[in-house]
Amino acid sequence: MDSTMLIFVVSWYAIMIIPCLGIGWLGSKFINNLGRYPSKTPVLNKNIIFPLLVIEVVSVTCLLVFFKALLPENL
Repeated sequence: MDSTMLIFVVSWYAIMIIPCLGIGWLGSKFINNLGRYPSKTPVLNKNIIFPLLVIEVVSVTCLLVFFKALLPENL
């Protein structure tokens, strides 16, 4: 039972932490670019929306797959 809980916790934290690290990296890059080119704010906003959308879709899909794997078969 302990190894099952360890696998659950490690999987849950990996699913939660990896997208957070990606968002943090993109945000850091975005803030640096805003500091360098403050007049290009609309272009920078437009360029960052697609990577953020990809990270969001992938992380929600991973969570749904994780929860679907944990559901009993008779539900």
